[in-house]
Formats: sequence, structure tokens, C-alpha cells
Amino acid sequence: MKSDLKYFIYILVLFGGGSLILQSLIAPLMQINVWKPDFVLIIVLLMGKRFRSGWGSTAGFILGIIQDSLTGMPIGITALPKSIAGYASGKTTSMHPEGTLYYIWFLFLILLHEIIAFAFFQYKTELTYTFLLYSRVFPNTIYTMLMLFIVHTFTRKYFDE
Repeated sequence: MKSDLKYFIYILVLFGGGSLILQSLIAPLMQINVWKPDFVLIIVLLMGKRFRSGWGSTAGFILGIIQDSLTGMPIGITALPKSIAGYASGKTTSMHPEGTLYYIWFLFLILLHEIIAFAFFQYKTELTYTFLLYSRVFPNTIYTMLMLFIVHTFTRKYFDE
């Protein structure tokens, strides 16, 4: 195996597995009203940034399917948005953004992920999409972005080339 593939698998197992555990055990404790951060999405975005678009979408799909199977959600409802976010995160590296510009792209990708995920989720509830947009999408985006700052600060040596 190539060393980059080995490193991808290592990071996927270590940080992907850790994010799934955090999402299952710690995120409900951090929940404010109905808003909680998406640790799995954070790792998918960082993996897309580090390993480019193909591996980012692969990580998003794998971790999204596992996350769906651990929760009561229909299988695939978060795998598609996470795959799209991982792919787009990998594509942003070709523009060579630095510093704050990267975080602006991450904010946009988190918002895109939430919009797509809650568009699917809206069919499972009686709530309108406009209500979900204002009550869940925007607050979850801000909360996940704050957690991304913290996670990226402590894991920078693993996800930066």
C-alpha cells in the first residue's frame, strides 16, 4: 500500500472512530435546546482538506453510513451531504486558500451540509422547511463551526500537509 493510503486509513479509523464516539456520547451532553455540533462532519471536512476530494467524499460516505446506522435515522440521510461536503472540501485545496479564507469555506460547506441534510429530514417531520432552516440549520452551522475551530486547533499536525 502507498504511504498516503495507509495514513488515510489510520486517520479514518482514529479520528473517524473518535468522532463517531463523540457524536454518540458527548454531543447529546453538549446539546443546547435542539442544537448540537456535528463532530463527524468536522472530521470529514478536515480529511477532505488533507487528502483531496476523492478521499474526502469516501470518508464522508463511510462515516455518514456508520453514523446513520448508529442513530435512528434512515440509512443514507447524512451520508450524501457528508460525501458532498468532503468532496467540496477537497476541491477547495486547489484554490490554495490560507488562514481565515479556509474557515469561510468551511462555514459555507457546513451550511451546505445542513441545508441538504435538513431538506431530507423535513420529509420525516411535520415541520416546514423554513422553520427548520431558522431553528436548526443556522444554529447548528454556528455551533459546528465553533467546534471546528477547537478541533482544528488541537489536531492541526494531523490534518495539515
